[in-house]
Amino acid sequence: MGKLCSDCLRWQQVASELLTNKALYSYQTEAMKDYLERYKFLGDYRLRYVFQKRWCDFIVKNYPPKQGWLYVPIPVDQESKSQRGFNQVIGLAELLPLTEVLEMKQTHGRVKQSKKNRRQRMQTKQPFNYSGSEGEILQKKVVLLDDVYTTGRTLYHARAVLKKHGAALVRSVTLSR
Repeated sequence: MGKLCSDCLRWQQVASELLTNKALYSYQTEAMKDYLERYKFLGDYRLRYVFQKRWCDFIVKNYPPKQGWLYVPIPVDQESKSQRGFNQVIGLAELLPLTEVLEMKQTHGRVKQSKKNRRQRMQTKQPFNYSGSEGEILQKKVVLLDDVYTTGRTLYHARAVLKKHGAALVRSVTLSR
């Protein structure tokens, strides 16, 4: 195992096990920040095509559906979806067979992660409910899909819900980190 990043070192102190995340790109470039601003926050849905095929190919290569992996996108709240017109993760992953089993607890009026600092993100309470059928993910291998891994808080919350409902193994793939 290689050297752990600062986020992993923090998670090692509070989580029962580290979440394995694979990211295709670095978020620390101006080009990626600009892309996500335009795609996610300004709602330019056509921009999903820029990375869609490469990201989906990356996911399938690392977690082949023939090996039983389920692809679970991180949901967005209704307010974000109505403002933007789409879930940015589902837009990027629409070439994959998605298993949508998570939903937001609070659909309106929540403070978005992008508006919080690191400390505030880490203090975020569990935002997800399980919305799948009983046994849908029981003893299954799951890959969580999200656009950006910043602190990992969102993905760790999602993993907790999936594990509680019987997922055997949970990994994650993000477009950028």
